[in-house]
Amino acid sequence: MRRSISTLFGIVLGLGCFVGIGNAANFSDQSIGISIDLADGLVEQPQHHRTRFFTTPDNSAAVFIKPVHDLSLYDLRKELEDDGWRGDGIALTVIDKERSAKVQNGRGILVQVKGDIGERKINGVFGAFTGYDGQNFVVLGAARPDYWNEWSQRIKAMFESIRFIRIDYTEMIRNWQYRIAGKSLVPQNPVARGRMVPKPINLCSNGTVATERPTSTQPAATAPQQRVWNGQAWVSVPAAPMQRPPLRWQITPVRGTPTLVIGAGQRPQEFKLEMEGDQLFVNEKPYNITENTLCQ
Repeated sequence: MRRSISTLFGIVLGLGCFVGIGNAANFSDQSIGISIDLADGLVEQPQHHRTRFFTTPDNSAAVFIKPVHDLSLYDLRKELEDDGWRGDGIALTVIDKERSAKVQNGRGILVQVKGDIGERKINGVFGAFTGYDGQNFVVLGAARPDYWNEWSQRIKAMFESIRFIRIDYTEMIRNWQYRIAGKSLVPQNPVARGRMVPKPINLCSNGTVATERPTSTQPAATAPQQRVWNGQAWVSVPAAPMQRPPLRWQITPVRGTPTLVIGAGQRPQEFKLEMEGDQLFVNEKPYNITENTLCQ
């Protein structure tokens, strides 16, 4: 949770380094599940790590929108109440009481903040929203202190315009399939030892999971025998082993979170997936994406 929010705020440090790609008006994103009416003068910037952001040409104000799959309003509320937001060059202080956002089919909280992000001082409003249909995102509307009187009512109007829309998971599923199909997901520096060490997950392009055959120094076991009638007498022949079908994998949104699901039935394995920059996290643990040599 804290890692995701810090990534969102950290982008403010590069506020003046982008060229706008379009004028803002209503902004809707079905991959996040948000609709918001943006104030005149905000220009959409290139997307960065799934964060959508908009700035004025003179960098006096900005709006940032980021999906946060593991968003917990309760945990976020406690963090903000305790000491505002600290870390990663960020020092934001809550300066008024939390209030509920006016949204349907979900919940949201809003707090007014001020402080420093890197070398920039800002005033702003921070909002966190969670919808009943799996939408989870945070929004920061900020302005330089000398522009706050001009922008405070515009930012208030933008937050009041926020609506949940239905999420289309098609692109999310396709992007994750493209990223990991035919690859091995290998844990980084696992803490556990012996049998508890997490194993690589080998995902074949045909939707099956390859398992690495264990090496053994023991002599091969004698094949089991079975008695069959050959038409003249009962004879012993090697028993044909039962071939288990290979496990299959798929990407499925689980409570809005991209999830690798292996197996089927009542007890499939589920692995929550997340990318922060070029780093893959599987169930919040760092993993590497490597070439897969086990798939045929």
